[in-house]
Amino acid sequence: MIERRAEGLVTDEDKRVTLARRVDEDQVCQAHYVDGDAVVGVGEYHVVHAPEKLVCLGLGSCVGIAIFDLSTQIGGLIHAILPKYEEGRDKTNASKYADSAIMLMVDELVEMGARKPLLKAKIAGGAQMFSFISSDTLNIGLRNSAVAKETLKKENIPLLAEDVGGTKGRTIFFNSSDGSIRIHKNGEVSQI
Repeated sequence: MIERRAEGLVTDEDKRVTLARRVDEDQVCQAHYVDGDAVVGVGEYHVVHAPEKLVCLGLGSCVGIAIFDLSTQIGGLIHAILPKYEEGRDKTNASKYADSAIMLMVDELVEMGARKPLLKAKIAGGAQMFSFISSDTLNIGLRNSAVAKETLKKENIPLLAEDVGGTKGRTIFFNSSDGSIRIHKNGEVSQI
């Protein structure tokens, strides 16, 4: 089971992986960028200060979870592949699971100066990419977005907006200055 860093029960490996995901001043020049925005890779999350912007490319069944504190202009973006850490086989990367990534990123946001009572969230993605899947159990996109919402509720983080489900993939751009997410889906652009 993944334990929170604030409780001091996370392994050194989890801390190393978490720190490797952080985009700070030393790593900004090394990060992969698209149109000036740092890319959050599959199974990763990044935490930044404004005016940094983050992007998740090609969200299919994956879910992009933005959590931010507008008063401090600190925010982060998760590119979660799977819903629950406890159900996963791979325990080496807690940030690939929606539930554990949210908990880890919230702790890191607070460490960087965000105020937990002021955190807000937006999510996008969670599409059902394969039309032959009729079972909700096999619909990873649906499960990813449901677990993200459940975990945010458990963490007392209001979900301000969402663009989830459907059958089309998305690329999302998160602006840490204002908490907005620009969504590119099937040739159309929208914002939440």
